[in-house]
Amino acid sequence: MRLRVLLPLLVFGLIAVVAVLIPVAQSITDSRTQQLALQRTAALDQVVQRARTALVQGDAEGLQSYLERFHAVYAESVLVLDESADAVASAGDLVRDAQVDELVTAASRALPQLSLPRVVPWGPSTALVAVPVIAAGDLSTGVVVLRVDLRGAQTDVARAWALIVVIGVLLLSALMGASLLWTRWILRPVRALDAAVADVTAHRDPAPLRPTGPPELRRLSRAFVTMTAEVENSLEQQGGFVADASHQLRTPLAAIRLRIDGLPREGEAADDLAAVDDDLDRLEYTVERMLTLANAEHRASAQSQGRDVARDEGALRECTLTARELVSRHLDRLTAAGLRLVVDAGTAVTIPCGRADLDEMIDVLLDNAAKYAGAGATVQVSLTQDADGIRLIVEDSGTRLADDDLARMGTRFWRAGRDATQTGSGLGLAIVAQLMRAAGGRLELDRALRGGLAARLVWDRP
Repeated sequence: MRLRVLLPLLVFGLIAVVAVLIPVAQSITDSRTQQLALQRTAALDQVVQRARTALVQGDAEGLQSYLERFHAVYAESVLVLDESADAVASAGDLVRDAQVDELVTAASRALPQLSLPRVVPWGPSTALVAVPVIAAGDLSTGVVVLRVDLRGAQTDVARAWALIVVIGVLLLSALMGASLLWTRWILRPVRALDAAVADVTAHRDPAPLRPTGPPELRRLSRAFVTMTAEVENSLEQQGGFVADASHQLRTPLAAIRLRIDGLPREGEAADDLAAVDDDLDRLEYTVERMLTLANAEHRASAQSQGRDVARDEGALRECTLTARELVSRHLDRLTAAGLRLVVDAGTAVTIPCGRADLDEMIDVLLDNAAKYAGAGATVQVSLTQDADGIRLIVEDSGTRLADDDLARMGTRFWRAGRDATQTGSGLGLAIVAQLMRAAGGRLELDRALRGGLAARLVWDRP
């Protein structure tokens, strides 16, 4: 998120800095070019005056001596021509060529050629200028050609541009630092809220939120804290209600059971009492499973908050066994249901879960297979350990699992519609999921390669 906020700021900042510095650089270049042109114009005026005197008086030696001193001072080549375009005096290595002849022709018409190119570091290092030597009557009696050395001016421009680049980098660095501080201040409460939401999603107590940042985010943080407290309170009340209601139902159910057992079972009342017994059995079983679920949820919630209720109560939190040892006591029941049990051979694995909880979960998974896989199906159980963690997998080859059923599995009090006549509370997979949370693992439900249900108890390696 920080990058998505910083990137537009930095792009716009870069555009703003470039928009300011480019005109400044152009202004420096134009100013240096104009300064150089004024300097050379003044120097040429002196040369023109000496050349006029020399051409009128025929003093070529005096002019040559002056041009040599000029070349020694400015290190620039100069050439003086008479009205016939013949060289009168020169200093340096300036030679006649097509460009010089073109300038001489233009200047001989009393049109000074003093235009210099804009001085840039990558431009030409020299430039030619020419001015006419005007005598009496505004007639041109000769031409002075000067090769201007631009290297010094280019060096000055390059240094000025380097300074501008440094200033631009410093401005961008300051902008980046200010943007980092600004976005950190803006996004700090957002990151805290994101972490708090992740904690709540993982059923952990969120870290205390300090209202920081803009007023809107401060109000959002306070609202989230209030909402979280209300949600936690509601969940605690819900779990407490389920546990209390289930516990309170056991006493009247026991009393009803005693009264029913004491009634005579003769005549027409026998069938009605048998039906009542069956209903009481289902009701007592449902209440017992609700208590089991409430206890599992309590332990799972404590585990997510860093507390281990079972360990505090002295219970063992791990066991070492093989898959065959885990399912051996279920073989007769599965065989009676017409199922074939296949257990993958493997070595003993230390599972980070108490044996009682593990037996409870295996009971639920194998009981579901016995009820819903269908006669003739194969149930396969495997227990493996690798670099990723521990996997206890129970899968069957039943053909009764519909896609809609798979999506709803684990929903409390829900059972597959086509098997609604089967006994059960519809809480088994919900209990397994909470027991796995309490054991630091997770339950994964998917369609098996054999076609039925694949239930995976997964403990990832820390």
